[in-house]
Amino acid sequence: MPDPGGIKAGLISKPYGLQGKVHLILQQGTGITIETGDPLFINMDGQRVPFFVTGIDVVATDQAIVEFEFIDSLEEARKVSGCEVFFDPSRHPDRHIQRPDPEQLVGFRAVDREKGDVGVITGFMPHELNPVLIVEHEEREYMIPVSEDLITRIDPELQIIYFNLPEGLFQV
Repeated sequence: MPDPGGIKAGLISKPYGLQGKVHLILQQGTGITIETGDPLFINMDGQRVPFFVTGIDVVATDQAIVEFEFIDSLEEARKVSGCEVFFDPSRHPDRHIQRPDPEQLVGFRAVDREKGDVGVITGFMPHELNPVLIVEHEEREYMIPVSEDLITRIDPELQIIYFNLPEGLFQV
């Protein structure tokens, strides 16, 4: 059977609660976010079956609690536990998403998931082990590591980088 394509979104590890929610271990480095209404394909018995996301709560950079349409009981959630989950191949045909060179991000706004707008990227410090972006925030400069674990999305048209920053980064 040919590979149907699609980028792996993660693995359903176990049910979460009694109402059919599942714990999803997210595949890192895809550059794709999961949102309510998105179709995801659950690999069940060698077949990828589409389910629409009706709710999602990202609890860590690599974990989410997901609700799927038609999976509404503990028994149904148990049936999909241990199954791999894939993004819709027609929506994400390019497996290798182009990320801009960090030096090209100078001037972009930095927006954190919790704090909101945290400032403007004013510089880039290359280092082979830990390159960082310099962000000016409230008349101070802060360093944010260039890491796929922290960067959730880059919008080149609006010149915004969306982050999921660790707590305490902007505290003195």
